[in-house]
Amino acid sequence: MELFSQVATRPVYNTRAVVLRTGVPADTFRAWERRHGLPAPARTEGNHRLYSDRDVATISWLRDQTLTGVTIRQAIALLKSREAWYPASDATVSGPSPIRANPDHSAILGPRLARFCIGMVAALVAYDSRAASHLLDEAFAFAPFENVCLQVLQAGLYEIGDRWQRGEVLVSGEHFATSFVARKLGAFLSSSRPKLGRGPILTTCLEGELHEVGMLMTSVFLSRRGYSVVYLGPNLPTDDLITTIQNIRPPMVLLSASTRESARKLARSSNEIKSACSALGSRPFVPEIGFGGRVFVEDPSLLREVDGIFCGRDVDHAVASIESVLDLTPPAAATKTGSA
Repeated sequence: MELFSQVATRPVYNTRAVVLRTGVPADTFRAWERRHGLPAPARTEGNHRLYSDRDVATISWLRDQTLTGVTIRQAIALLKSREAWYPASDATVSGPSPIRANPDHSAILGPRLARFCIGMVAALVAYDSRAASHLLDEAFAFAPFENVCLQVLQAGLYEIGDRWQRGEVLVSGEHFATSFVARKLGAFLSSSRPKLGRGPILTTCLEGELHEVGMLMTSVFLSRRGYSVVYLGPNLPTDDLITTIQNIRPPMVLLSASTRESARKLARSSNEIKSACSALGSRPFVPEIGFGGRVFVEDPSLLREVDGIFCGRDVDHAVASIESVLDLTPPAAATKTGSA
């Protein structure tokens, strides 16, 4: 199967752009090119490298394999066995960005990823983290990173949550599964170099909201898209968040809620945050507030209570919404003045 057959091959990105999009140091993917022949960038008249979307997708895929313990030599051999490689050219094949979950891939990979999801769910409800990790590693070796996160990790947790609500899974089983996924996502976030890129974007769950997986996954996706992310974790008091905003001055703050109670608290806090930031005297700074969570999809009436921008029904839509908002943010507001 050609993993990246739907990804553009026209060379458009310089080395720095590739580093920001993938989080892989330039020396690393240049070494891959020198030793293994991948990626295969074009060259300008001045002999500078130019990378295509396919090159970026290749670097991202290889990075993901090495994060699961596969050596770069093994990862490249696996890629070459699945990908009919074509050198960069001027021909452009329409398709979504390689760093986001690919709907074309989803249609092709869906049945196979569904089997990985079912297997992971079975392992987690049996408290078998080793088997779940093994299945997850196989899924990452088979499909793009974002597709696995959405169609295996996220879908698996939704299924376990639904089983818990039906009384088919104990609370301990739901907690075990959530902890497993959170640990995986935390490791992915750390390895994605979240201090680099445009931003920073503050991401957190407010006091009383302990369900952090959706926000963690959003943070990982944003970091991989080249944004600087400061993840503050769950259960954060609103006063602490306001102080942090005043110190860091991020262009955007992301909040999430999983219950009606936490959604209404999020609504009250959104007003408190904007009021406090507007009252800064000579240095007023009011960030955009983005928010999300399944509860807003289940009860759309809650949307009207929040002074912010609803970021969509799932992680993939949230990232797209956030990008569109930040594209309209004045450059001065988006300048990074702090770090994680």
